[in-house]
Amino acid sequence: MTRSKFLLVATLVGGAAVAVTACGDGKPAPAADSAAATAAASSTDTVKVQGVWSDSVTAESGYLAEYVNGKLVVIEEQMLLADSTTSTRAYFYNANYEPTRLFEHRALTAASSNSTPKTLHSLLNIYLTGDNVDSTSKKVDFVAKTVQPYEVANMRKHERELFARVSMTYTAPRTNR
Repeated sequence: MTRSKFLLVATLVGGAAVAVTACGDGKPAPAADSAAATAAASSTDTVKVQGVWSDSVTAESGYLAEYVNGKLVVIEEQMLLADSTTSTRAYFYNANYEPTRLFEHRALTAASSNSTPKTLHSLLNIYLTGDNVDSTSKKVDFVAKTVQPYEVANMRKHERELFARVSMTYTAPRTNR
């Protein structure tokens, strides 16, 4: 089971921890840790902040930074490239603001000289621990492809560009009520 296919949700029900798995493998969920269950059951404050990025030549994008309890957890981006292709990206962060997963879905138009243009869909996943790449995967129209080193470098470079524009923490403005 890979990290991208596993979701564990723990909650407290009458003082007992209950775990639910959403990995689709039919196996029972692992036992929940009561400390994790308490943290999951506590209230969270989720805030989303929008922004715009452009390199003024090849791409422009709108992004949404999501904060949970004031800490950045994910940046979601919708990008329109100069050749009119689109890219949807998400950059996930741990508690130390280090990227843990970089994801891209790109719609590409391809054609040979004797065929009608066809839209292809590319899915790219990069899993990281600190500065180290743990694993990568890429599929183009559901066919596995080799991830090229430049693809990893480009995703990491762009993630750093957006990360530099986004605050790592968010404090909601105070209101006088």
